[in-house]
Amino acid sequence: MTRSVFIVPNTPHTPPPARSDRRSGARLLFLFLDGVGLGPVDDTSNPFAAAPTPTLQRLLGAPLSDAAEPASLGDSFGDGIFRHLDATLGVAGLPQSATGQTALLTGDNAALRMGRHYGPWPGPTLKRYLDRGSLFSEVGAAHGCFANVYPPGYFAALRSGKQKVNVPVYAAQAAGWRLRDLGDYRRERALPADLTGRFFYDYDPSLPLYRPEQTGAILADLARDHTLTFFDFWQSDSVGHRGSYDDALDLVARLDAFLAGLLGARGDVTLLVTSDHGNLEDKTDKRHTRNRVPLIVLGPGAAAFAEAMRIEDVAPAIRRLLFETENTA
Repeated sequence: MTRSVFIVPNTPHTPPPARSDRRSGARLLFLFLDGVGLGPVDDTSNPFAAAPTPTLQRLLGAPLSDAAEPASLGDSFGDGIFRHLDATLGVAGLPQSATGQTALLTGDNAALRMGRHYGPWPGPTLKRYLDRGSLFSEVGAAHGCFANVYPPGYFAALRSGKQKVNVPVYAAQAAGWRLRDLGDYRRERALPADLTGRFFYDYDPSLPLYRPEQTGAILADLARDHTLTFFDFWQSDSVGHRGSYDDALDLVARLDAFLAGLLGARGDVTLLVTSDHGNLEDKTDKRHTRNRVPLIVLGPGAAAFAEAMRIEDVAPAIRRLLFETENTA
């Protein structure tokens, strides 16, 4: 069966110029975990405390939880850091995706400017912030990779104006980054949000079905070819809101296996793992939480993140890593 190649419509403005003349030569893989906070070690409410997570346990010495102490990391994973980041943005109420993700991709505390948390989708105010620039526009389309694969129906809905997009997709489009399709997926140049490709396999059995370790290795391979690679693991927030506890246990186990494959193939790429707010770590409530979120950074650029305390500190640390060059004077 022949499939069309869908092209995302151009955004109605010119992306801000990339800072390509100031690139440091570093490469960063940003693994974004939507809605993953640091909850207590309680196997009745926190799937990170109950699911088998040998990779995270080996890395942190504890489950991904508030019991995992902030530390410098080392051993076969390489140098790194682990921190608990404040995701509240200094604003009362439950953190929301759009303002939290804007903070992560710009360093701009949009919730404080707006006087409230906002989400899940960016509205006109946040779109204006993102139109002015983000990490994606600073890196530039030629040097960035948005690693998620999207099905034909997604592109069709974008063309018709019926598809709402989250902050990462909006920022990528505003920066001129290409969203990846099934052609990329067949060539192992994109990966599925569920980490196995079950959705795509059920849609078309000629498409591959993976183990999470395999998709982790595919993402590592992509990251070696780009200055900034971004992967949106949005299913963690979706399962936090709507999934059962068993769904959450399965997802956490898949994520841990995915991390094993990713770390085994990462090479000298710096890996950044963080989130926009809590959710999945507390399955007693379907809402977001005010829990701190993890910051895990592994690789040669980890020191750039050592002083990060809040989610709005992430983007400035990425800029220090990707754009500062050595002083040769």
